Amino acid sequence: MNKLVTFILFSLLTISLSAKKKDRVLMTIGNLPVTVEEFTANYQKNNTNVLDEKDKKTPTEYLDLYVNFKLKVLEAQKLGYDTARSFIDELKGYRKELTRPYLTDVSFNEEMVKTAYYRTQHERKASHLLILCTPEASPADTLAAWNKIAGLRKQITDGADFNDIAEKNSEDPSAKTNKGLLGYFSAFQMVYPFEDAAYRTPVGQVSQIIRTRFGYHIIQVQDERITPGEIRVAHIMKMFPQQASDETIANLKLKIDSIYQKAINGADFAELAKANSDDKQSAVKGGEMNWFTPTNMVPSFAEAAFALKNDGDISPVIRTPYGWHIIKRLELRTTQPLEKIRADLESKIKQNPAISKYSDESFDRKLRAEYQLKIDEDNLKKLSAIVADTVKAKDLATSTSSLKGNTLFSFQDQVYTIGQFAAYLQAQKFPGKAKNTDMELKVMLNKFINQELLSYEDAHLETKHPDFGRIIKEYHDGILLFNISKDKIWDVASSDSARLQKFYDGTSKKYFYGDRYKGWIIQAKDNATRTKIETMLDQKEATKQELTDLFNTPTENNVQITEVAVEKGDNPIVDYFIWSGPKPTGFDETTTFVHGKMTHNEQKTLKEAWGLYSSDFQDQVEKEWMASLKEKYPVKINKKVLSKIPAVQ
Repeated sequence: MNKLVTFILFSLLTISLSAKKKDRVLMTIGNLPVTVEEFTANYQKNNTNVLDEKDKKTPTEYLDLYVNFKLKVLEAQKLGYDTARSFIDELKGYRKELTRPYLTDVSFNEEMVKTAYYRTQHERKASHLLILCTPEASPADTLAAWNKIAGLRKQITDGADFNDIAEKNSEDPSAKTNKGLLGYFSAFQMVYPFEDAAYRTPVGQVSQIIRTRFGYHIIQVQDERITPGEIRVAHIMKMFPQQASDETIANLKLKIDSIYQKAINGADFAELAKANSDDKQSAVKGGEMNWFTPTNMVPSFAEAAFALKNDGDISPVIRTPYGWHIIKRLELRTTQPLEKIRADLESKIKQNPAISKYSDESFDRKLRAEYQLKIDEDNLKKLSAIVADTVKAKDLATSTSSLKGNTLFSFQDQVYTIGQFAAYLQAQKFPGKAKNTDMELKVMLNKFINQELLSYEDAHLETKHPDFGRIIKEYHDGILLFNISKDKIWDVASSDSARLQKFYDGTSKKYFYGDRYKGWIIQAKDNATRTKIETMLDQKEATKQELTDLFNTPTENNVQITEVAVEKGDNPIVDYFIWSGPKPTGFDETTTFVHGKMTHNEQKTLKEAWGLYSSDFQDQVEKEWMASLKEKYPVKINKKVLSKIPAVQ
C-alpha cells in the first residue's frame, strides 16, 4: 500500500511538473519550441519606449511579426547561413566588442571613476625624493636602489628634515633648487602609482616606498585643498630674459606701470594688449589665454589670476620668472558635477595603462576567488628546480617530460598540468635571458593562469550572464535575418528584372503624377530673339531640333532649350511662370520663357516609379515566401498561454 501511494504521488508530481513545463511553451514552429519567456522579452523590448503610442502592439498583434521573424531565422539555419565564414567572423567581431564590460571588474571601474573625481576636486601639495631605477635594471641594481631609499626614509621618519635629505640625495635634478617640492597637483597629472600613493598618504606624513617607471620614491604630503577650478584670463606682458640687468627690469616695470594706469582708468584692455604685450601669441587675441588650472601654470601667475574675485577684475602688476604681467579675469568655472565629466574621466582612465592594470588585477583576483584557484606548490617547486637548469626554451619539453602529467593548478572544473604550462613557456621563449628564474617563473605562471581564467570566463558568459546570452542571440538572429532577407526579398527586384516587369504588367496601376507642366524652358540670346521664337511657336508647333537648327549657328548659340516635366515646386522658373512663384535670383524674364502644357493624373511608368513598384514587388515576394515557410514549418500556438501575457502599458 505504501509503495502504491508513493507511486501515485510521484506520478501526480511528474504530471504537474510536466504540465507547468508545457505551459511555458507558447508555440512551436516546425520542431522548434518558443517559450513564453523568450517571446515576452522580445515583445516588451520592442514595444517599450516607442516614439508613437500608436505603434504599440498587443501580444496577439506582435505575435505575427515574431512568427515571421522566427520562420526566416529557422530557414536561414536550415540552409546553412550560420556556417558561412562571413557570418561566423561577423558574429565573432560583435561578440568580442560585447564581452568587454563582462571581462572587467565593473565595480572597481566605478570606484576608480569616483576616486578620479575626488582627486579632480581636491589638489595635494607634496615633496618627493627619487632614487633612479629603470624597469630594465638588474636585480643587483634594483636591490641597491631599494636599500638606498629605505635608508633615507628611515632618516626622515627618525626626525631628519625631508627637504634637506631630498636636496642632498634625490636623483631628480630639480631637487637641487626646489628641495623636492612639487607644489599642488591633482588627478592625471602624475604617473598613476605616484598619484595613488600621494593621495593615500595622510596629510603631514611620509609615504611608504613606491616604484614608478622612473625608480623608487618617497613622498611627503603637506596639504590638501579644494581645486579652485579653471580660469580664463587675458594678460599684458613685458618680457625680460633671465639674465636681464636690474636696469632693464626696472625700465620695463615703468612701461608696464604706465599701461596698468591706462587699464584701470577704463582703456580697452584688449587694445592695450594688442599694442603693448610682448606675448605675441596672445596679443593678437587681445591678450586672451587658454583655460588653465593652478597646477598647469607658472605658480606666481596662477596665484595672482585666481586671487581675482570677479570677471573683469584687473590684477596689479606682478612678476614671474619670465617678465612683468597685468592680468584680467575673463571667466572662472569650478569643478563640474560628476555626471557631466564622467565620460571624460572614464576616457582618461581607459587611456592610462597603469590604471587599467589595477582594474585587470582586481578582476583577476575576483576570478581566482570565485573559481577557487589552487596551485600545487610542491609540483611548482619541482618545476622551478628543473627550469633553473634549462638554458634554452626549446629544451623545456624534454627537461620537464617526467613531470608533464603532474597537476600544477586547478580551478572550477579545469585541471592544468606541468606539461601544458611548459608548452606555454616554450611558446614564450622562456627562460631566455631570465636572471632570477624562480621569481620570473612565478610571473609567467600568473600570466598563464590569468589567460586561462579569462578564456574560461569568456567561454561561459552566455550561461553565467543570461542578459549577455540574450544579446548575443539577438545579434546571431539579426545577422541571419538580414542575410537571408537580402537574398530572398531585397535583391530580387534588382536581380530579376523580367520577374519585376511581369509583376508590373499584371498589377493594377496605382502610381500617378499630380498636375505637371510638360514642355520647354527656352532661354534666348536677347529679347528680340525671344520675340521671334514666340511668334513662330504661336503660328505652328516646332521640334526642339528645328528651333536650334533655325536660330543657332556653328559659331553662336542664340537659343538654349531645356525639356521639363515637373510638378509644382520642382523647378523655380516653371513655378514663376505657371504657379506664380517668386522670381528666381538672377533670372532675366525678358529673354527666358516657358512653352508647353499642363497634364493631369498621368500614370507613372515602371522606370519612373521603379522604387515604388519594387517595394510592392518585394512585399508580394515576401508574402509568397512566408506562405511557403509556414507550410514547411507548421506553426502551433497555445492561445491560452498567449492570453495570459500582459500588454505593455
